[in-house]
Amino acid sequence: MSDVLAIIGRPNVGKSTLFNRLIGKRLALVANEPGITRDYRVETLKVDDFSYDLIDTAGIEELSSDNISRITKLSSIKAIDKADILIFVIDARSNLTSDDISLASLIRKSGKKVVLVANKCEGLSIKQGEVDSLSFGFGIPVPISSEHNIGIPELLSSIKDISNFDTSDELETSSYKKITILGRPNSGKSTLINQLIDEDRQIVGPEAGLTRDSVPIFFQWNSSKYQIWDTAGIRKKSKVIEHAEKLSVMSSLNATEDSQVVILMIDALRGFEKQDANISNLIESEGKPFLVVINKWDMVKNKKILKTQIEEAIEEFLPQLGQVKTSYISAQTGKGVDKMMDLLEEVNSISGKRLGTSELNNFLSHVTSKHPHPNKNGRPVKIKFITQPKVRPPSFVIFSNYPDFIKESYKRYLINELRKGFGLEGVTVRLDIKGTKNPYAK
Repeated sequence: MSDVLAIIGRPNVGKSTLFNRLIGKRLALVANEPGITRDYRVETLKVDDFSYDLIDTAGIEELSSDNISRITKLSSIKAIDKADILIFVIDARSNLTSDDISLASLIRKSGKKVVLVANKCEGLSIKQGEVDSLSFGFGIPVPISSEHNIGIPELLSSIKDISNFDTSDELETSSYKKITILGRPNSGKSTLINQLIDEDRQIVGPEAGLTRDSVPIFFQWNSSKYQIWDTAGIRKKSKVIEHAEKLSVMSSLNATEDSQVVILMIDALRGFEKQDANISNLIESEGKPFLVVINKWDMVKNKKILKTQIEEAIEEFLPQLGQVKTSYISAQTGKGVDKMMDLLEEVNSISGKRLGTSELNNFLSHVTSKHPHPNKNGRPVKIKFITQPKVRPPSFVIFSNYPDFIKESYKRYLINELRKGFGLEGVTVRLDIKGTKNPYAK
């Protein structure tokens, strides 16, 4: 197994900046304010021929009575328990605080290997925090500036010196199906992930907006392996004012780009509203298949009436997708989650469906003879043939003698017929019209 590294420290010492520097990507959210990171996130760190699981954690504050700070502290402590090596980050420019001292005590009690890091060392001849930290008993700190890429090779060398390398069980992330959960704040996204992985991994609570960063988590369900991304809740654009929330929304949308299938989480007590439709349209624009999951279904009294209302709203807001797959669950109790995962696999399978050229052209001949395209100035508009160049989403190209004259209404007709004819309901279908000779004529 690869060694697990956890970057820990009090808020705003530069943990997420260091995490991004080590990974080589801007994955963790970074802003000039404490408390941006809340859930811990894990990414693979490559050092020469070896790899580590690198964890970015939330800052730990001892004196804060704030509920969110308390929850994030518990999340970070779990990350410490999982780690083989702790990268303890302090701010070299300032005196040690009570949080630094308490955290050092926590580290000593854990018995884990430690690399002490004095961050923000750029441009200083005397680094107060670096000198003070000698009292911790963790040895001489490695001076770095994660923002300016100073001292990183020395830090990696220190990590390698105390590592236990075993390459017999490298994590093959390519074999994992990638899922992203999107939805409005407080719809139960993190609660569902905790249910799927059978662990209180993501911080949850009654406050909206607890999740800020998009965090990938690996788990297995039955015989399938998944990588699932928990994301920040997406509110109406007009309500997104804080810089941190803007970063969170951007992170949520970026996570969607890398996913194979998306779960759109809806709070049953609020129903399917316009903002949910806006999120659906964002997912569709990325060409991703998605499953609408109605959460908190156990709290609904008149289920039959509400189910009808929700399905009518989905049909009204998303007519272009046909019959959207919908699942009703309780993320808190786990009821309905099995059926939800079955539907998720079904949606993923539909999006990856590849059709044969002969069956597509037999279909095209049938639907165009049933409903021919109007003529152009008395000349027939011929829909010659069809092919499917790609999947995810299912994408088709139709060739015609007058491609620029094909009406949008007729294009929608062909897409709807493709949905009904080949069971492509509920997923994005793309159709392009071109003019060329038939390569299948011979």
